[in-house]
Amino acid sequence: MRPRARSLAPLALAAPLLVAFAPLALAPGSLLVDGRRPAVDEARPPGVARPGNDLTRFLLPRLAATAGRGWPPLWDPSGFGGRPNVGNPQAGLFYPPAWLARQSSSPAAPGWLTVAHLLWGGLGVFTLARTLRLGFYASFIAAACFELSPYVLAQTYEGHYPHVWAASWYPWAFLGLLRLRHELMRGGWFLPFALAMPLLCGHPQEWCYLVVALTAWAVAGAGIDWRDGRRRRAVVGLGAWGLALALAIGLAAVEWLPCAMVGPWTLRRSRLTIDGAGRYHLLPLDLLRWLSPRALGGPADYVGYGNFWETQLAIGWAPLTLAILALARRPQRAAVVGWGALAVGAVVFAAGRWLGLFAIVYEVVPAMDRFRVPARSLFLASFAGAMLAGFGVEAALRPGDGPRALFRHHLRALALIVAMLAAGQVVVVACGIEDVPARPGVRVWKRWALGTSRLVRDPVFLGSLAATAATLGLLARRPDRRRLAAKALGAVALAELAASGLFLVRTTPAGHWLPPDPVAAAIDRLRPPGPFRIRARDAFFDDLAAFRHGLEKTNANDSFQVQHAADLYEQTYPLFTPLRPRVGDSAAVLQGVLDRMNVAFLVTDRPLPDAPWPVVATGTRDGSPFTIYRNPTVLPRAFVVGRAVVAPDDADMVRRFADVAPRDAVLLPTDPLAHLAGPRQPFTPASYDATDPDRVQIRVTTTAPGLLVVADTWMPGWSALLDGRPAPILRGDHAHRVVVLPDPGMHTILMRYDPPGLALGLTITAISWIAMMGICHRGHRGHREKASVRTRCASEGLSQESLARASG
Repeated sequence: MRPRARSLAPLALAAPLLVAFAPLALAPGSLLVDGRRPAVDEARPPGVARPGNDLTRFLLPRLAATAGRGWPPLWDPSGFGGRPNVGNPQAGLFYPPAWLARQSSSPAAPGWLTVAHLLWGGLGVFTLARTLRLGFYASFIAAACFELSPYVLAQTYEGHYPHVWAASWYPWAFLGLLRLRHELMRGGWFLPFALAMPLLCGHPQEWCYLVVALTAWAVAGAGIDWRDGRRRRAVVGLGAWGLALALAIGLAAVEWLPCAMVGPWTLRRSRLTIDGAGRYHLLPLDLLRWLSPRALGGPADYVGYGNFWETQLAIGWAPLTLAILALARRPQRAAVVGWGALAVGAVVFAAGRWLGLFAIVYEVVPAMDRFRVPARSLFLASFAGAMLAGFGVEAALRPGDGPRALFRHHLRALALIVAMLAAGQVVVVACGIEDVPARPGVRVWKRWALGTSRLVRDPVFLGSLAATAATLGLLARRPDRRRLAAKALGAVALAELAASGLFLVRTTPAGHWLPPDPVAAAIDRLRPPGPFRIRARDAFFDDLAAFRHGLEKTNANDSFQVQHAADLYEQTYPLFTPLRPRVGDSAAVLQGVLDRMNVAFLVTDRPLPDAPWPVVATGTRDGSPFTIYRNPTVLPRAFVVGRAVVAPDDADMVRRFADVAPRDAVLLPTDPLAHLAGPRQPFTPASYDATDPDRVQIRVTTTAPGLLVVADTWMPGWSALLDGRPAPILRGDHAHRVVVLPDPGMHTILMRYDPPGLALGLTITAISWIAMMGICHRGHRGHREKASVRTRCASEGLSQESLARASG
């Protein structure tokens, strides 16, 4: 690439992003979230959805829970009674760019980091297109189509930032594979790095789909080489791809190895059947969005199935026209066919098990039962569509009669579109269909009619339709003006996508999501001595409100959970619903769970008329009245009891909570004090200090043998020192930590957390880095030697074979 192109590309690609993200550029401290209207999602029952997205539901609470720390703790105490931070595949602790967001005090930092990733992805597409010998303008259009892709921006709208970060590495990974195939050692050194980064982002699904696509490309390339007689190259190429993938996995071992060690303890229902894993997939109705990303409405007035962002099939009408032009004229046959195959394969995969490809991959590829959105392969489809759009610009520059035939086909398509829109309007008027967001149970023909109604009122779509037809007409009638027509087609695509992004992007001042909170203020006034937890109705008092005020919850809005802890706090889920337990054993089990989990307060905007807990505070939050109940029988975070009740350590142990007084005994699979005779320590609260979540210090004085119970989640990796001597940590009450105190006296118990697999993962990552640097050095040395040979041959007028024989 020429120096001029390298210097101009970042500036050129930043311009369309600034247009699409103009609301953020004008208010740099705001958040990329619609603060007024909740998004339509059929997974959420009507009336439950609230404004916000994954930024406010996941990322900001996670940042708030670790605010003020130079490095996030290895253990996360903020929800679920504690859970691993290292080993959480969605934490993204080891992704270097995310460190910038964590160190920043601005809640807008994750949004700006995502915009930077979109620019990085655009630069990757631009570099890849230039490597494939596309012109500057065609490469620019391809890059802009990727960074402004409706699917990518829809994921950004929903706050799926780690997904977008991972997808921004797709072009660089394909570039690495391309260079690996053609230049082997020298060209492929960057591929392991580009493959490792998406795995570290915090959402491995996009990485898995990328590896499947790259493997298919590598196998296809090897097949072509084998067919053409280059069998050694085919074998070496596949071996080099396998080595690059192994190095990438090694580079990311610090992330995936702790995840693998934690995996057996995580929630069993997070492993999905093929029906559950294929929940969000394309349906025939989504084909309507090929015309416009707003064909089925926007996020807040969506009339399709599922939600707006997961099945956003559109790449824009003008980019789609360019892609069809590329497939029709194929300026570089092999490359265009390859990108077309990738786009088609990704769309077929996104259809879920109905078209078969997803079912095959689900059975063959490990860990696919952890992913529930096959439509995330549309990241690959958007990338391939952007590349085809760039090839379409190049195709428009080629002389020939192809544009005339394409223009005739385009006119036929326009006639069909106009007829479809007219038919849809007839249905809307004749049936009196109301233009409101669709709910479950609405028939598909009504959704289709509403979609056509949206298209008729979409100025961006209608403008793009007219401008594309006019430009293709110019190209067909005046072939000598094809350079102007090609630039005009690219400009129409760029304008359409930028306008679509501007329609979609919404911002809200950070203060809207981080105001003074009356619930947190009331709890702070009622704060008891020592640590405590709360049980809140999440739709009212969410994780962001709790974590930013340092409040721990029994549950959080996150799918990463520990199974044995979930068996406890799931007993509290019916609390604020009509199905809440009222009498009998279920109420006793609920009370036992609340007491053992150190739940001191219950927060709700739906008063419980038959609640057994006293009301200690009321007020109004965001226009809704709230009630805070105190749990008068709550246990301290750490305490000593004198005996153990033997019970099998399974989920049924929780049902025994109604029969065993927690101040009298702890439930254990065996009694570790059975061999000791004499009196036992009565119930005794202990001093609990956990200013560092990875290091818990407990002090207690006993006069007889006892069992220290700590109401934090038991997990492998926790170790204990009892008065300076190692002591085992048992699992009691099904989920909590228990340490045996066999002797009376003043005791200091120090608990430390060392994530299983972290040390080994760091070692593998370091070794992989050294290996990659060695390969890089060897490749560049070989390149320098070849360059030296070529220079000597040129100076002496010899062929490289003659020089080799003379040197031999």
